Amino acid sequence: MALWKGACAASLVFLVTTVATPAVSREAGVVSGSILKDYTSVTKARKVLRSRLKKGQALSGDEYFALAYACGYDEPDGPSKIMNALAKSKCKDQVGEYYVQAGMHGTPEGFLAAAKAIGTGQAAWLYAQLAYKLSGTDVGLRDEALAYLGELRPTVGASTQQADAQAETLAQQLVASGAYASSVPSAGGKQLANAQPELKWLDFPNPRRCRWSKSAQDVFDKATGYDERRQNPVVPAKLRVPGVNQWVTSRVARPHPEWNQVDIYVDFKGRWNGLTVVGVMYSGLEESEGLDYHAIRFAEPVEKVAKVLAGKGFVVNVNGKDRQQVDKRDADGNIDGVITSVTRRGKETWFGCDEVFYASYGEG
Repeated sequence: MALWKGACAASLVFLVTTVATPAVSREAGVVSGSILKDYTSVTKARKVLRSRLKKGQALSGDEYFALAYACGYDEPDGPSKIMNALAKSKCKDQVGEYYVQAGMHGTPEGFLAAAKAIGTGQAAWLYAQLAYKLSGTDVGLRDEALAYLGELRPTVGASTQQADAQAETLAQQLVASGAYASSVPSAGGKQLANAQPELKWLDFPNPRRCRWSKSAQDVFDKATGYDERRQNPVVPAKLRVPGVNQWVTSRVARPHPEWNQVDIYVDFKGRWNGLTVVGVMYSGLEESEGLDYHAIRFAEPVEKVAKVLAGKGFVVNVNGKDRQQVDKRDADGNIDGVITSVTRRGKETWFGCDEVFYASYGEG
């Protein structure tokens, strides 16, 4: 497909007969999953959807998106080498094209997926800009597209004027054809200056065990300064946070001086799993052990944060209340498990997630 290879978008017009509706917030897995659930396997979905295309049958935007996913996926190998070979995808080189077609047929997530598949340059910029412009009421998708445009900016050269003009023309055509209800203005310098980075470094290697990433652990470690000449030796520290351009200085609070408790805050903004991150925090005892609490701080309310986290495999109660998971317990009552909480603190929601050893908590 010429457009996928980066040709002029303005020269292409796609007429779509479906009724236009505003885009609503959906994760990529939800888009493809809504289609794939109707098939016994990803391989079966790929076969049926490609067969429909060969017969000239129309696919919806979501079906194109699911086909793109299916073409990039191989089932785990089984005992039969012949069956394994037959199950391998024969359309991996068409993944990007199908993502573009998903966007053309009313699924804006397809444009962003196409941009990420390309990864650099003007063509990737064009598709990310289209995802931004056609995001409708999906603020999460718009923020994600804006963050990706910010990542692409160093790769697109001196000017994005031509790609922006192509995106504007194609967005107008898609609205006129009925694929989308409306288009927002393109993301420009002002929006890009405020773009929030995607904080992939916050991903947990094992959400069910509250295993923080090495990058997250580094942020916690570097957020604490120490001055042994002071009565209260823990002091703020200057550190680098991944994805944040400027240096960040931590904050130190002592909410319970009688307990020798110290809270360390690192303030920054970004996006993680569709949520707005405003920073992280750590709580401990200043000159001894006995308290260990690590948290990500979000702007969204408890209900939304808890729902997203539960969907990502974290052990949380959807109402945000403290949750304990006991994985092992010995004869003395010592446990090995995790404790989590999703709590509203002023204008922020804190997600606390820690492994727990040698303490007696009831199962949540």
